[in-house]
Amino acid sequence: MAHRIISVDDSDIAQEYIRAALSDIGYEDVVSFVSPTEALEALTTGKASGDLILLDVMMPDIDGVELCARIRSLSGWADTPIIMLTSRTDMDTLHHAFLAGANDYVTKPFNRIELQARMRSCLRLKTELDRRRATSHRRDRGASTAPAEMAEVLGNKAGYQAALLAIPPAAQDRVGQTVFRIHGLPEAADLPAADVADICRSIGGLLGAVPLPARDIFCHWEGDLFCLATPDATEAGMRATARSFVEAVAGASLTVRDSWAKQPLTLSAALVLPAGLSPAAALVQGIKAAEASGDASEGGIQIVPVTT
Repeated sequence: MAHRIISVDDSDIAQEYIRAALSDIGYEDVVSFVSPTEALEALTTGKASGDLILLDVMMPDIDGVELCARIRSLSGWADTPIIMLTSRTDMDTLHHAFLAGANDYVTKPFNRIELQARMRSCLRLKTELDRRRATSHRRDRGASTAPAEMAEVLGNKAGYQAALLAIPPAAQDRVGQTVFRIHGLPEAADLPAADVADICRSIGGLLGAVPLPARDIFCHWEGDLFCLATPDATEAGMRATARSFVEAVAGASLTVRDSWAKQPLTLSAALVLPAGLSPAAALVQGIKAAEASGDASEGGIQIVPVTT
C-alpha cells in the first residue's frame, strides 16, 4: 500500500527538492504545506491525512518543534511518525524535538538514502505499534495491560520505540533506560560498513546471551549504540545488569579485524534512572550521555544526571 507523506516547510524551493527526493525513493503521494499554521489547521480539521510527517525545524510563526508538540496533542495524530528536517545539529534543539514527540531527524542537505532508511524505520514503527494494539484488543487486555505483558526482547530500533509507546502511561515513570556504547572502533571512514555490521552483530550476540527479565526491552539502536529499557527499575538492578553486559564484552576480547591497534573492544553504560521522565525523554538523555562519553577502554558505568 502506498504511503501518504505530509511535508511542512516554509520554503517553496525546499518543498520542490523534498518532492523530488521522495519521488526518487518511491513516495509519490505527498501533501505539501508552506505554512505551519495552515498545516496545523488541516490536521486539526481532518482536511489532511497522512502516514508520516516531515517537519522543517526553522519556520515562521510556529517553529517545527512547537508544531510537532501541537500535532502530538491532536486526536488521531499521537502515533503518526514525525521526522524533523534541520540544518541544526545542536543537542538542545534535538532534545526539545524529541521531547515534543519527534521520532527521528535528518540534517539538511539530506542524503536521500539516509532519508529513505529513516522513513522506512519510522513506518515500520507505526506498523509494529498498530499490530501490538490490535493484538492487545483481540486479547481484551485494554489499557490495564502490565508492562510485563506488553514488552518483549526486540532486536531493532522500530520495535524498541513501539514497545516504549505501548507501556501504559501510569507505568512510564518507573522505566529505567540504559544506553550502551562500543569503544575502540576506528573512525567511520577507516572501517567498512560491513565490518561495523559484523562487529555489532557479534556484540549483540554477546549481550543477547545475558539473562534478562522477560519484560525488559533490548535493541541495537544504531551505529555503536545499544539500548535497554527496564520496567520498575532500581539503581542496584540497573547497575548489576550493566555490569553483566560490560563484562560479557570484556570477556570476549573482541578486536577490529585488520586494525593496527588490536586493542579489545569495550562497552560503557549510561544509566537513566526512573525520574518522572517520559521514555522518549529519558532515551534522549541517555543517548546524549553515551555519545559524550570519552573513548576510554575501562568500560565505565555512569548515572546520567536527569534534566527536565
